Amino acid sequence: MKLLPNRCRNVFLCLFLLVFASSCAVVAGGVISGSTVAYLRGVVKTKELQSFDKVWLAAVEAIEQNEFEVNRKESNEGKGLIEAKIPDRDKIAYITIKYYRPEITDVIIRVGVWGDEDESRRILSLIREKLN
Repeated sequence: MKLLPNRCRNVFLCLFLLVFASSCAVVAGGVISGSTVAYLRGVVKTKELQSFDKVWLAAVEAIEQNEFEVNRKESNEGKGLIEAKIPDRDKIAYITIKYYRPEITDVIIRVGVWGDEDESRRILSLIREKLN
């Protein structure tokens, strides 16, 4: 008993495999390795395989040791925000740290109003250095 003609079945199978394969790569990269970094609409987003407290302390330490001028720093109930001026530049970095699950924490970084991918990734690497 055939539900679909061979041609339709092949198209459906290809679409299914395409969607399944791409979503597995995102899940595997984001949750298993913790190294997937997405840059979308001026924002760098990643999940770190560390507790909220460890990531928050690493972010604060990275910003303070790299001579950022901190304008605002607040943390409560699994969410933290650091707003700091980047040294020798007229841009402000906004770093948001959010509890996602135990030992998984979201890190969201925007530099300036429209975003600066290179600078955002540099800040993320400074935070990751403190985590290691």
